[in-house]
Amino acid sequence: MILLSQITIARENADTSIQLLQGDLTAIPKEHTADILVISAYPNDYSTADPQTLMSALYNNGIVVADLAKDKEIDLLANLNCWLSKPLLPQQQAQFNFKRILCFEPPAGDEKEKLVPNIFRCINTFAYDKQNNVIAMPVLASGNQRVPMEKMLPAILDAALFWLESGLPLNCIKLVLRNDEQVATALPIFIKAKQQYELKRSAQEGNISATDAWKMFEIKNQTQVPGTATMVIVENEMKELAAKESPVAPAAPMPQPFPAAEPATKAPQQQDQKKGYDFFISYSHKQATEVQLFVQAMLEKQPQLNIFYDKTTIPTGGLWIKLISDAIQNSKSVICILSPQYSASDVCWDEFQCAKAKEYRTKQPVIKTINFYNDANMPLIMSIYSYIDCTEGDIQKLKDSIHDLI
Repeated sequence: MILLSQITIARENADTSIQLLQGDLTAIPKEHTADILVISAYPNDYSTADPQTLMSALYNNGIVVADLAKDKEIDLLANLNCWLSKPLLPQQQAQFNFKRILCFEPPAGDEKEKLVPNIFRCINTFAYDKQNNVIAMPVLASGNQRVPMEKMLPAILDAALFWLESGLPLNCIKLVLRNDEQVATALPIFIKAKQQYELKRSAQEGNISATDAWKMFEIKNQTQVPGTATMVIVENEMKELAAKESPVAPAAPMPQPFPAAEPATKAPQQQDQKKGYDFFISYSHKQATEVQLFVQAMLEKQPQLNIFYDKTTIPTGGLWIKLISDAIQNSKSVICILSPQYSASDVCWDEFQCAKAKEYRTKQPVIKTINFYNDANMPLIMSIYSYIDCTEGDIQKLKDSIHDLI
């Protein structure tokens, strides 16, 4: 394999990286050994009729994805359009230099790039196992599923950068291109993404003004190939940095805590935001009324608590996940109100996994779970926590649980 370019993400304990390589994913050399190979497929379709697909190449080398799909290790198709295989046979692991396959199966239709976050939500469910810290993948869905690489690659890079910065414990993500034609398209996109990410980091570290960095960021966007998507999260972070630096441009809205003694429509005091939150409440909007009663009961018990729960203050767009992550990183505890609607919500998955990343990074317990409605398909990552039982939707039990939480 040939290393074409690399983005390095600096972290407290050890740096991590996203590599762009050219090579054959069915012949990964030992120095590029991966724990997980990520592939894509049409839903429940592991056809090998097209000899140009990675699915066919794996089949021709003795790895039958259709057989692996019959006995999955983790099945998150209903939640996240993904599943994880059981380990390959030892001789296969030695031959192919990867251990398992993660299969991404987006539904038919356009805008598959918008489902890229599901790949990382799935990776988040097992990445905390130290045996799963190197991921290899092609630019998913850009072959037979015909998603333009100009859309898919920025989406993958944007999600990867966010989660690696948030503490997802991977050592490396390897994006592998199979031929010169793919390289000609992907390499300029990757290099531009690297430059924009490094601009953001320089602005965050004070090496360049955020205003100047944003101007340079926009120039790079203007010079990109027409039709190339932007990295939405990175772009919104840059906008926020520039807005905070400008004396006239307002800063992006910050998450608002639940005010202790004021109507819900009134903004909280600035000092409340600065001191952080005692609790972040993660819940499905279907339980918004019950959660409001729960929060009110918490404040009746301890009026001085600073609680974040009102997600209506978060702006839509790429910045929202960063603001949610920042609020969670700035919270002492995260209370997750579990229900079938919770595990079906992308927002709830992201909140839970941001909290999980904080637990891993700080080595301190952060997540507290309340089982509010039984969920027959609750994902393992959520069900492993000891929970307070408030089923089925018992408001009084929910209020009584406060004695165990505070």
